[in-house]
Amino acid sequence: MNIFDQAMEIETKGEALYRQFALEAPNKGMRNIFTWLADREREHYGIFREMKTGKSVELTKNTILRDVRDIFEEWLEKTPCIEPTTAQVVLYRKALEVEKKSVSVYEAYAATAAPSLKKIFLRIAAEEKGHRRIMENIIELVTKPDVWAENAEFSHLDENYYL
Repeated sequence: MNIFDQAMEIETKGEALYRQFALEAPNKGMRNIFTWLADREREHYGIFREMKTGKSVELTKNTILRDVRDIFEEWLEKTPCIEPTTAQVVLYRKALEVEKKSVSVYEAYAATAAPSLKKIFLRIAAEEKGHRRIMENIIELVTKPDVWAENAEFSHLDENYYL
């Protein structure tokens, strides 16, 4: 399996996982976040498919943190109480591990890729780091809602919060 096939497989699994989370989400806000994440994984799949065929790939501006911050803010305004099941939290942690793995894989690919491909792998790895931060926030929100909600600025969504 070449690097593009492996990357497309990672993105397909990520999309399927987030679509499943969206179907099982306890409220509309979480459903929106998981659908948004699934859509981003679908976009990454398309990028890798284009790269595999040798086509030129144009990456759009990354708005991940702004988009998700907006979703979180809207969600919390309408849904102050979240009570996920223990099984959901276990699955969210699984998604977090998937995101960590994808970052690691894409950074490893970037280390050996041609300069034009290296830039794309690093950009997608950065987006996957954003997905990781989102999952960390969701896990923190559903397991420690009082601590998470104390920060009205949503600074835990900032780029350097988990570094």
